[in-house]
Amino acid sequence: MDQKLVSRYIDKMDELLPHMMRRMHQELAGSLKDGITANQFFVMKMLADRGQMTVSEVAEAFTVSLSAVTSLVDRLFRAGMIERRRSEDDRRVVWLELTEEGRNMVNTCMAGRRRVIRRYISRLEEKELVFLIEINEKIVSMMRQEDQGAGTVE
Repeated sequence: MDQKLVSRYIDKMDELLPHMMRRMHQELAGSLKDGITANQFFVMKMLADRGQMTVSEVAEAFTVSLSAVTSLVDRLFRAGMIERRRSEDDRRVVWLELTEEGRNMVNTCMAGRRRVIRRYISRLEEKELVFLIEINEKIVSMMRQEDQGAGTVE
């Protein structure tokens, strides 16, 4: 592929993505309980998707240290968003799960996110939307192949 075109695309994405993310965060800021950060929300979203996870699994998913996750989890616990439960099989294992308040927070934020995205996406023509989905699926597929050790995509 033409490297100038690739560079132009990267420059354009560097310009556009921060604007899109800033707008999303501005519009959703009111949905988050005071003191809940984006990283804490992402942990809550993972727990909502998976049901329960260990601290180690969260650290691995975020590729951060156990101590960083422990600190984040402590704040979520104090805010009443998650609960900790020791495994009955291995008392050293601590399971994390969302509380009802945590589930409500995730649902509220996801509904707000969908409203914001829908407002802009619904203005695209159907063929543009289909093309956008296909492109994103292709990029994620390449990333997954790399994650599975299939090599890098050049």
